[in-house]
Amino acid sequence: MSLSLSLTNYVEENKADLITKAILGGKTMGMVDVRYGIKSSEKIPVLESTAPFQAASSCGFTSSGTTSITQIQISTNPIAVAEQICLRDLEAYYTQKYLPQGANYDSTTIAAEIVNRKVANIAQSVEQALWQGRSTFTNSTVLKAINGFLYTISLGSPIAATQQSQINASTVMGIFEDIYTKVPAAAIYNEPVIAFCGMDTFRTLLNKITSLYGFYGNYTTDAAANRWELVYPGTNMKVIAVAGLNSDNPVDTGSLDTSVKNRIIATYASNLVVGTDLGTDMTQMDAWFSKDDQVMKFYTRFRLGVAVKFSDHIVQYT
Repeated sequence: MSLSLSLTNYVEENKADLITKAILGGKTMGMVDVRYGIKSSEKIPVLESTAPFQAASSCGFTSSGTTSITQIQISTNPIAVAEQICLRDLEAYYTQKYLPQGANYDSTTIAAEIVNRKVANIAQSVEQALWQGRSTFTNSTVLKAINGFLYTISLGSPIAATQQSQINASTVMGIFEDIYTKVPAAAIYNEPVIAFCGMDTFRTLLNKITSLYGFYGNYTTDAAANRWELVYPGTNMKVIAVAGLNSDNPVDTGSLDTSVKNRIIATYASNLVVGTDLGTDMTQMDAWFSKDDQVMKFYTRFRLGVAVKFSDHIVQYT
């Protein structure tokens, strides 16, 4: 006699650990000028004082200098992340192993993993919003939260780099060289200039440099790729890749707006300002069991906004 089975093929689920998708973390806030304690708006004073020369062959005093104090305003928007989970939904599946014994649940062993995952996603979303955010975008809850650097810069008087049809192996080095030559001397003298770009643009540039020279300066190509930064050959301008400028960043529906794709912004880091309230707000999340409605809740709230000090010290490639 043979064994007859009318069953679904067995798949072992209980031994599997949770697997999470890779997330691109935030990098920009570690480089730019971050202002804390902004619960709504703050005005940042900007001092300028000229020092014209004049003849000094005789006695007397003639005032000829001008001192001005102006202000730039940075506003922060309140942003929240919230979710609730019914733990009883885990009972019917292998996920029951994450529940405590007994019929009434007030915790789950994967709460920490959920919190860590949300915090990582927040870091990626903040990075994207800082650069590509625009309140008029309707296809992304992340992007419509704030007006990011690209939009804020466009409202000022940035210097336009030479327009190219697209960034590719044939044009990429010419684009970065044009950007460098257009950086104002006043912007490049006191503080290193950084050309911020997406990771896609950075890879195109690094591959081109490698194909031409076989290696990158005093550093190996691998080291430059691992750090996502390099000094453009023959200049003192750093090129740094930030995930917030990637052309394949996700949106909720449709596709990423073309106005924020394939962008390069060159300026000194302190010219870009990020405002928030408490720096740890976006890196911490509360998790608790609500006895009122018998669900596990996750919540965090933070504030975020950007400003630019001197838009005429910025070279942008569109």
